[in-house]
Order: sequence, then structure tokens, then C-alpha cells
Amino acid sequence: MRLLSLAARNLLRNRRRTAISLTALVVGVGAMVGLRGFINGQQRVILENFVYGQVGAVQVHKAGYLANVQGSPLTLDMADSEALRERIAAVEGVARVSPRIAFGGMLSLPDAEDATDEEGAGKTSFLQLTAFEPELEKEVAPQRLKWLGEGAHLSSADGAELLLNADLAKSLASGVMGAEVPQERWPALLAADRDGALNGEAVRITGTLVSATPGDRRLGYVPLGTAQRLLRMEGRVTEYALAVKRLEDAPRVRDAVRVALGPEYEVHTWDEVVPFVAQLLGHQDFLFEMLTSVFLLTVLLGIVNVMLMSVLERVREIGTMLAVGMRRRQVVALFLLEGAVLGLVGGALGALVGGAVTLWLGQRGILLPAPGAAADSIIRPYVSVVYLVRAVGLATVGASLAALWPAYRAARLRPVEALAHS
Repeated sequence: MRLLSLAARNLLRNRRRTAISLTALVVGVGAMVGLRGFINGQQRVILENFVYGQVGAVQVHKAGYLANVQGSPLTLDMADSEALRERIAAVEGVARVSPRIAFGGMLSLPDAEDATDEEGAGKTSFLQLTAFEPELEKEVAPQRLKWLGEGAHLSSADGAELLLNADLAKSLASGVMGAEVPQERWPALLAADRDGALNGEAVRITGTLVSATPGDRRLGYVPLGTAQRLLRMEGRVTEYALAVKRLEDAPRVRDAVRVALGPEYEVHTWDEVVPFVAQLLGHQDFLFEMLTSVFLLTVLLGIVNVMLMSVLERVREIGTMLAVGMRRRQVVALFLLEGAVLGLVGGALGALVGGAVTLWLGQRGILLPAPGAAADSIIRPYVSVVYLVRAVGLATVGASLAALWPAYRAARLRPVEALAHS
């Protein structure tokens, strides 16, 4: 405790130098906390867009589905029974189960009554479609049904409805949009069933959808009953999407569902279904750690320089302490404590400043347009208390290590030579 008190007083002897070191630490730790908060907010948006806007936390398929998803996944369907849903829902951690069918199709537009030969009457567009029950889907992927144009809707009934991507809808003739369009003017949705036979059904376009994630614009949503009729898959689905109580529990829930269903089914977490998203988050964390290391190393090198200057200025003082009986390890401990106190105070102030700025930005939000996306994303930065404590600890330990070489230099001084130093 005496050494700690002496270390604190030594830092106050040259207040200008101490203030410069503290400022560098506050800026460094504050920038580190702010950057971590921004990355956390960005990663939350990515997870909301992909997990809560598309895939869901956990997916259940027939065994072999994911490996053949680029082939003919309709042949790997499964019976959609209440008993199967209850088995899945009974697993601890599963909050909701939503049945789906993912398939490819074509949208064939009717000939316009007043079209000329040059205009070409009918058009055919390829689509990637997802069928679901809206009431269940909004519990599993709530963001999906928020990305709808004004007035757009998809009923839970088995009505022949279609939500179409806004970009693709722009290319459609105005005569096929809206609920007031007579049935004979509805577009035809065409798709090959699980046996490869082509089937079609007239659908009413009930609105448009947008997306906050870049990708293919040829997307559409239909009610589950419509897809089952179109594909001749009544009572069957290709996947179940599961909502979990906490996203961190997804791996544990996956393992429990695997045990409950057996080898006939395969269960995957969101990062296994869309691995590129998990890789993107990992790359962001890696880059953040690299930037943090470089930034803090620069700040700590400044502390090394400050401590070395302190040693040079206090050579006779160090010699006196050694002459009156202070041990060399105590001299080392003194300088290490000076660095630790400097790091602790600077780290705490930097964490407070960075945390306050992050909290303010989180409440206000940062509008960030996503290249290739139809909807902008609002990033709300945030940091955990654990990370703030970690930042303070890192600054304290780092400053102590930065003082290690100056402390060693001070302890190596010989009392006679140090006292003779002018």
C-alpha cells in the first residue's frame, strides 16, 4: 500500500506529462469501446436481417436436404403432421415452429388487352419462392413480414396470393397488380412438382416486399396452402424453421431436436444454413482485434517513452532509495504500479467516455445504406458491461507491461553511480 501511495504521488509530480499519457489512454480506450459498439450494432443488424428475416434460428429437414438444396429438394419433403410439430415444440428451448416449402417457379403474365406486337404481350419471370403460414412465420422470422410495401399483405388462408419483390414488380404491367384485378387477369404461377410435372395456378399479387439484405431480387412469398396445391404436396413441407428463446441457445436446441427426431431428419443452426454470414461476423471480429491491437500498441509505446523519461529524471532519487535499503524488486514494483495506476485511471475514463458515446448513438441510431439492398438499416451501437470491464483491465495490464522495461532499467542502476549523476 505504501508503494501504491508513492506511485500515485509520483504521477502527480509531473502533471503535464501524466495528463498527456492519460489523454492518450482515454482516446485509445474510448475509440476501442466505440468501435466495438459499432461492430456489435452492425452484427446485430446482420443477424436480424438473415436470422430473423430469412432462415430462422434452427431448421429441420429430411436427412440429406441441405447437401442437395441446389438439386431437387422437393423430393426430400416430409409429412406436416401435428404429432411431428408437437415433438419439435416439446424440446426445451423451442419457442415456435413454422412449416415452409422453398421452391423455384415462374410467373407468367397475361396478355395485355391493348398491347401491340412490339410491346409483346406476355412476360415470364423466374422466381425463388418461399411458402409459409404468416401467423406462424412472424414468430420465427418476424423481420420477414416487416419488409412489405404499403398495403401489402399475405393471408393465413389458402388463398391464391403472391407477394412479389418490389424491383421485379416494377417491370409488371399495371393491369395485374391489386385486389381489384378480375380473376381472368391474374398472372399464372408455374412450377414443377416433386415428380417433375409442370403445374400452374392463377395468383393475385397482393403487394410488394423489400429487403435489407443484398441478393437476388427475383423473390416471392405465397401462403403454404397455395404452394401445396401448386406442387401437389398437400400435407407436406420441405422444412421447419424454429424460433428459440435465446439465439445463443441455438446449438443446444439443435442437438436436443436431433435426439428427439432421430437420424431420419437433419437439424442445422442458422450459421450452418448460411455459413457465409458466420464467416462475415468472424472476419469483422478478427479485423476489430487487429485494429485494437495496433491502436493500443501505439498508445502503450507512448507510455514506455513517458516512463523512460521519468526514470532518467529520477536517477539520483532511485539511487537514494537503493542506498537507504530499498530492494531492487521494490523499485521494479514501484514503476509497475505507476504504470498500472496510469492505465487504470485512463482506462476507466476512456471506458466511461466510449460507453457514453455508444449509449447515445445506440439511442439515436445510425442510418447506414446497404449497397445492393432495397431497404436501409439502422445500426444501434451497444457494448456490454463485461466488455467495458475488460477494456479497463486491458489498459491497466498493458500500461503495467509498458512500464516493465523502464522499471528494469531503474532497478539496474548502481547506487553510487546514481547518486553521482547530475
